[in-house]
Amino acid sequence: MTQQGKKGCKADPDRTRSLEIALEEERSLSRARSTLLETNIKELNDVYAVLNEKLKALRFREERIKRFEGELVRANKLSSLGELAGSIAHEIKNPLISVQGFAKRIAKTGDIARIRRYAELIDQEAGRMANVLVKLLDFSRMDEPRGEECDLHDIVDDTVLFMEHHLTRFKNVTVEVRRSTESAIVRVDRIHIQQALVNLINNAAQAMPKGGAIRISSGTDSGLGFITVADEGDGIDEETLERIFEPFFTTKPKGEGTGLGLSLSRKLLEANGGSIDVETHPGEGSAFTMRLPLAR
Repeated sequence: MTQQGKKGCKADPDRTRSLEIALEEERSLSRARSTLLETNIKELNDVYAVLNEKLKALRFREERIKRFEGELVRANKLSSLGELAGSIAHEIKNPLISVQGFAKRIAKTGDIARIRRYAELIDQEAGRMANVLVKLLDFSRMDEPRGEECDLHDIVDDTVLFMEHHLTRFKNVTVEVRRSTESAIVRVDRIHIQQALVNLINNAAQAMPKGGAIRISSGTDSGLGFITVADEGDGIDEETLERIFEPFFTTKPKGEGTGLGLSLSRKLLEANGGSIDVETHPGEGSAFTMRLPLAR
């Protein structure tokens, strides 16, 4: 055998050895990658489990918040309902006195024509009381939002009717209603809007401890229906203005306010596709405007 043949035979074991080393390195690298992948998968599973638990906790908290908000709405409605009790009593008192008077006259007269006339008046006054009670029951309704077409002018009229007597507890506070000539038909939960309006009227009265006029205007503007409640109070400073819609924030003395009125009013309006904003100047009063999409 030649010298060249011997060298070729010697090179084969070296090449084999190199291949074995390279193969072993690839196996080691593959095992390392596999170990790293398993570690990453385990970490991801751990992270997923933690995130899943946090998601469950967040959902539980969200449900509690929703229940809490529902309770706040109910509490605010009942609070406003209590404030309106005097107005309702006043609205029922007058027709009730009339019914009693006509009933006594019927008992004393034998004139059939007069009896019929008194009976008609009793029926008329009883109808007035029934109408007030129906509106009161509607106001206290605790159902989910229920859309119906209604005129914002009518909502203002009904709310002022309820609030008029209640506002007599404030000194020298009067109410002026201004309405546009055209109707402002919106599709909303009427009671929600009435509830928000009651809160705004109460706030306006409380903003004027020395008295003044509450001006309520309603109408349409740029495809929206609106109700504006303006007062002649001291206005709202910039720092307070940033927080007035926060739940439980109030500038009233302890025991005179829960700080829920404006925040719940905004929630009620947003639930009906509307919004609320305020324009105020220190020393010149404030004007809160509720805006809602027109029904057509």
